[in-house]
Amino acid sequence: MRDAAVVVCDVTTFNFNVLFELGYAIGLGLPVLPIRDASYDLNRRDFDSLSLLDTLGYIDFANSANLREQLTSRLPTQALPEMTARMHRDAPLYLLKGPIETEGVLQLTATLKKARFQFRAYDPIETPRLSLHDARRQVSSSVGIIANLLDPNRSDALVHNGRCAIICGMAMAQQKIVLMLQEGDAAQPVDYRDVVKIYKNHNTIPRLLEPTLRSVVDAFQSGSSVTSDQSTNFLHEVDLGDVAAENEISGLRSYFVRTGSALQARNGHARLVVGRKGSGKTAIFYDVRQRAGRGNERLVLDLKPEGHQFTHLKDFVLERVAPGLREHTMVAFWNYILLCELARKALDKDRNIARMDPDRYQRYSRLAGIYERHDNGWDADFSQRLVRQLDRIAMQLGDLDTKEIGSRLTEIIYRGDLRELSDGVSEYLRTKESIWILVDNLDKGWPVRGTSETDMLIVRALLDATRKMQHQLENDDIELKCLVFLRSDIYEHLLRETPDKGKDTAIQLDWEDTETFEEIVRRRIFVSTGLDLPFGDLWPRLCDPLIGHQSSFSYFTERTLMRPRDLLQFLNAAIGVAVNRGHDRILSQDIIQAEKSYSQDILVATMFEIMDTNPDCEDILYVFQGAPKAMGIDEVRDRLREFDFPDNNAIELLIWFGFFGVSAPTFSEVKYAHTVQDNIRGLMYPLENLDGMLVVHPAFRAALDIQL
Repeated sequence: MRDAAVVVCDVTTFNFNVLFELGYAIGLGLPVLPIRDASYDLNRRDFDSLSLLDTLGYIDFANSANLREQLTSRLPTQALPEMTARMHRDAPLYLLKGPIETEGVLQLTATLKKARFQFRAYDPIETPRLSLHDARRQVSSSVGIIANLLDPNRSDALVHNGRCAIICGMAMAQQKIVLMLQEGDAAQPVDYRDVVKIYKNHNTIPRLLEPTLRSVVDAFQSGSSVTSDQSTNFLHEVDLGDVAAENEISGLRSYFVRTGSALQARNGHARLVVGRKGSGKTAIFYDVRQRAGRGNERLVLDLKPEGHQFTHLKDFVLERVAPGLREHTMVAFWNYILLCELARKALDKDRNIARMDPDRYQRYSRLAGIYERHDNGWDADFSQRLVRQLDRIAMQLGDLDTKEIGSRLTEIIYRGDLRELSDGVSEYLRTKESIWILVDNLDKGWPVRGTSETDMLIVRALLDATRKMQHQLENDDIELKCLVFLRSDIYEHLLRETPDKGKDTAIQLDWEDTETFEEIVRRRIFVSTGLDLPFGDLWPRLCDPLIGHQSSFSYFTERTLMRPRDLLQFLNAAIGVAVNRGHDRILSQDIIQAEKSYSQDILVATMFEIMDTNPDCEDILYVFQGAPKAMGIDEVRDRLREFDFPDNNAIELLIWFGFFGVSAPTFSEVKYAHTVQDNIRGLMYPLENLDGMLVVHPAFRAALDIQL
């Protein structure tokens, strides 16, 4: 392959050997031409979900003569431009997570955290489509790649494992350190059979991971992992970072834009931070954590539970408990979890400094002795500890008669003496300047506008538990601040079910000011290139100022759902197209080309988001393929009925997700959910009563061939 002028890969069907070889060829810097039989549809949708090959462009053929004609017209062809990205020394590992939170991936991430290895991750739940440009950039800037392959019998395993094959092929060609973990005893493709490590029990993952971690350490010590970028092309120097804040924890310290909402959160002037997916909640989470945790006399407890982890609690406990006891049960549960986690965090953070002060060491030792009776294992991370607690409670209550549950409930929830634990925590924390509790991801995967009463009980009980804990610690002169990060629709639901609506102040994350977006881009360019210029001087270096008669930056922002994630995703796509074409800045034709892939990306991402929370609405967006950009509500209902979708709820759902906006005689411009702070009822009224029209958002038009 190294001596070839071009590599032609038949990707008519999913063949993991071919996908690995294709990635290997890209990693070697060879021109690659993917070909496929246009009449064979078996894996067509899988390749659409994969998305990595879209940039290369497929050669569709019907027969050998047709293939010969198309191949010769494309030859000779050029390889993709060399990728020169800065090395991520602070987070040298790139983890390819699957679309399912298996025990394996929980153990894998817990092991990396325990080993103190910072890593970046591709999470298809957060970003369903990964572009080839971003994949090449991530591989180029990594020391090691870890792929967690799914059991072939799991849903979506085909696409995920194919993505891993391509990216690991690229990484191996560039002599990166690669570990491929396989869940279950599946037959492995011959090309990379020897490098796959199989696990049947997730507890064996730490042992399988150890050689890879040692190799990464050795690479840093030898200096072989450090490369310098000698490129003089400005686009090659620009690195806008990852669209997922989880992968940019260290970078955010340099270019995080502290809006008014972020400053409010930093100062602890609320209990809730509310925003849509991709609106920057997690970035604020990390910013507050970094600032509030400075110094030994401050303690930050940062928790990331996920909604699906409470399944056992809901099925085996809350659904069997009398309605009057449910809230008490959940408040007691959260109170216990938070006390245990505060004790654990304090013991972990102060392990060294406690020995320097006899009085502190005495209190530390007492707290350690108390916590041992509640410990769920120091080797586990929070997700694992939470699942173990939930399983423990469900198991102990599982065989009890419903009538017995009420009398045994508190005893079972608290593993030991709660008063002793509470007093031990208060006594130890008394000398701390401030305590913070940050909770994110709690509503991950919960349905939009269909959240159950039990789901809302989990949120309400958490807020009640933190409020009671705050009062308790304040009596001991301990300052406690708490921030819970929630999706907008969950907060709206919470307000409807909460009698005392002013009890918990909320910070709303709204991105209506495009100048804030300009500052986000300016800071990221400055960090990666060193050019500290006003945005007006910097933007023309990066991009043509105009596309047609319109400002190019406005063109970008109008095709986002006014979320930082969307803007960065579109810009990265445009940079990728411009780099592949050898341009030294983004030209207007590059933007048009990038819009096709970006629109497809945001379409697929939105469909995944809808499917995660409303499984009965799978593929609902394809109902509007080729539709006019503006339609009356009756026309939309007719389309939905034709494909057996429930029209009323579906229209509200599509407005909430930003697919549809509303134009009306009383509106000066089209209004979308994000421009009216998710007031969906305010958009439905003109549709029903004022001859309003539903308008497809510009972000989706290219992917669906919407008639303009």
